[in-house]
Amino acid sequence: MLLFTANKLEGSKMKDSEVNQLKDHIIKTASGLFIKYGYGKTTIRQIAESSGLGRGHLYYYFKKKEDILLYLYKELLEKIYGTIAEKKIKENDIIANYIISQYIYTHAIATSEKVFRLYIEASNVRSIRKEYINILLGLFKEKLVESDYNFNDKDLYMSIAMGCAGECELLNQYYEGILNVDLDDIIINVVKTRFALLNVNEHIDIDKIIQEAKEFKDDMNLEEVVNNVVESSDLI
Repeated sequence: MLLFTANKLEGSKMKDSEVNQLKDHIIKTASGLFIKYGYGKTTIRQIAESSGLGRGHLYYYFKKKEDILLYLYKELLEKIYGTIAEKKIKENDIIANYIISQYIYTHAIATSEKVFRLYIEASNVRSIRKEYINILLGLFKEKLVESDYNFNDKDLYMSIAMGCAGECELLNQYYEGILNVDLDDIIINVVKTRFALLNVNEHIDIDKIIQEAKEFKDDMNLEEVVNNVVESSDLI
């Protein structure tokens, strides 16, 4: 376990790589505590102590635990986007890229018990739901800059917000045994709903894109991607 002492942090200015390393360390430590004790019962003091930091130093990077959780979500999304970009999967097709990334991201949440429990608990916090949607919007709009598509802001918001709401409810019912359906069917329907709400005029073969997403998902190590962001299970 890394230990970041006050002397190191108060010394010469940290390099960007060191700052990122420290943030990753905080995220992994915090996620382990969230999963072990629950998001609601974990305190910022616990996170600071387990990270080997004083609370003042932790506050410099994350003002509250909500910020840590949202950073975790964003890191997971960016790693998935990055993996897709590395493989050059539909790199010039923003719609296909959106569908594939959402399919894989939802799979990453749904098939990791530790991440799913954290996702469901955090979804009950209004401020986190709101910022989570903003993160998804921001990442997708970054991709839009590189494309010729011009989505209506309202359609884009509805696609992401309603997709998140449906995703959370359906996955929760699935894990509680209320829904007797295949997990992949739930994920596919959530992705299709998100796509439909974009109101894309041109014909898109979404079934073909989802099949490509499945094949890409099968070729990548989702567990490794998740564990690169959250604390590994043997430390929880």
